[in-house]
Amino acid sequence: MLKTRFLTAVAMAAVGLGLLFFLPPAAFSIAAGVLLLGVAGREAGRLAGLPEPIQWLAFAGCLLLVALVLHLLLNSALPGLALSLAVLAWLVMLLWLGQPNFGRHLRGLKLVALAVILLSAWLSLSLLQAQSPWLVLLVVGIIAAADIGAYFSGRAIGGARLAPRISPGKTRAGALGGLLAATLVSAGTALAFPGAPFAPGPAAAIGLVLAAVSIGGDLLISLFKRQQGLKDSSSLLPGHGGLLDRFDSLGAALPFFALAWLWWGQ
Repeated sequence: MLKTRFLTAVAMAAVGLGLLFFLPPAAFSIAAGVLLLGVAGREAGRLAGLPEPIQWLAFAGCLLLVALVLHLLLNSALPGLALSLAVLAWLVMLLWLGQPNFGRHLRGLKLVALAVILLSAWLSLSLLQAQSPWLVLLVVGIIAAADIGAYFSGRAIGGARLAPRISPGKTRAGALGGLLAATLVSAGTALAFPGAPFAPGPAAAIGLVLAAVSIGGDLLISLFKRQQGLKDSSSLLPGHGGLLDRFDSLGAALPFFALAWLWWGQ
């Protein structure tokens, strides 16, 4: 299992870096749409409780259609508005974690929530990659640091559970370790690279916020899976589950990072 997980992770990294650095913006946006709105959209339909595979595909098709409309309508002034609305929606959705049983049978509400998650992540990726692939790599690195910090601090310290009704394996110590690691990596990048998009102080604050919302995104997808009695969103990625299982933390962080870059990036 460990070998399978490793090989799948290497393949995902190779494909992701290839798409990120070698595709022009329009082609990258299309590829990201196929993966996030098509493939992950199908998984989202399952998580929302749609009973039939044809309905999962129909939901994915609707997401792709909305993305096409957004692409045609958005001009240089509107991405900031769209991202602001996405961030506001995320802040509202994170309140869901305080009531894990809420919405268990509200299929339409979960479809809307998952649509917001996937569409805002796609829009953020498209905007950031068009500006510089390194911006995408930066936010991926910050979230990876948060995940690694949470894993090792959680294992080393243990202690009280963070959200026992949603994800019993996560601890408060792990969450604090993730917050610290993301903050240090974000600030350290700003110090090490003069061309970094944020000064060290704002970078530290952004790293802290990204780590916090990434934990919330992870828990929200875990909540949807638990409500449907699912361990993984799909079996697409051997040893890793589905695309949503690998993208839950990053998907939450992307609109926050993209909006911060639009407002304060240098």
